[in-house]
Amino acid sequence: MERTVIEFMKKNRVVAVIRSTSYEKSLEFARACVDGGIRIIEIISISPGSERLLGELASEDGICVGAGTVLDRGSAERMSGCGARFIVSPHTDPEIIEYCRKNGITVISGAFTSSEMVNARSIGADFVKVFPASSFGPGYIKAIKEPLGFMDIMVTGGITTDNIGDYLASGAALAGVSTALLSGGDDYRSIRQRAEEFSEFCA
Repeated sequence: MERTVIEFMKKNRVVAVIRSTSYEKSLEFARACVDGGIRIIEIISISPGSERLLGELASEDGICVGAGTVLDRGSAERMSGCGARFIVSPHTDPEIIEYCRKNGITVISGAFTSSEMVNARSIGADFVKVFPASSFGPGYIKAIKEPLGFMDIMVTGGITTDNIGDYLASGAALAGVSTALLSGGDDYRSIRQRAEEFSEFCA
C-alpha cells in the first residue's frame, strides 16, 4: 500500500495544502482543487474540522489524501485513523516515522540541510520536506540533489505557477502549494482556475 501511495505522489507531484478557518471552507477549497485536476490533498491537522475532512475525502477514488503539520505520534495515529494515506511533519520525529513505517503510511519529514535530510531518510522517511523553499530557491534543491540524487524532496513555501516548474526541474519530487491557490480569490471558481494552472505541472 505504501509503495502505491509513493508512486501515485511521484506521478502527480503537485500537492494542494488545505488550511482554512472552518470545515466548510476547507471542504470547498479541497473540492475546487480536485475539480481543477490536483490529485494530492494535504489537510493541515491543526485546522478546524481536519479529522472530519479527512474522513470525508479519504474514500474518494482518484485522489490521495494526507495530513500535514503533524507534530507527534499521537496526532499521526489520529490522522491515520481518519484515513490519511500520508503524514507530513515540519520536523523529523523518529516516533512518527516508526509509527508510519509499521502501519504502511507514507511519511514526509521536515529537513533542510543535507545532514538533516540524510538522517531523516536513514530512519525511514519516504520524502523530506524543505520549508520555506523560497528562502533559497530552486538552485538549492539542484545543489542538494547533485550529491544526494536518491533524495526525494518535497518543496513548500512560496511555490507559485511562475516558479513551480523550476523547482520540479531542479529535482524536487513534490511541490506543495497553498497561498498561491488563493491569490485570485477564495471562492470555488477562482480556486479551481488556479488549481487547473498548477495541475499542468503534474507529470
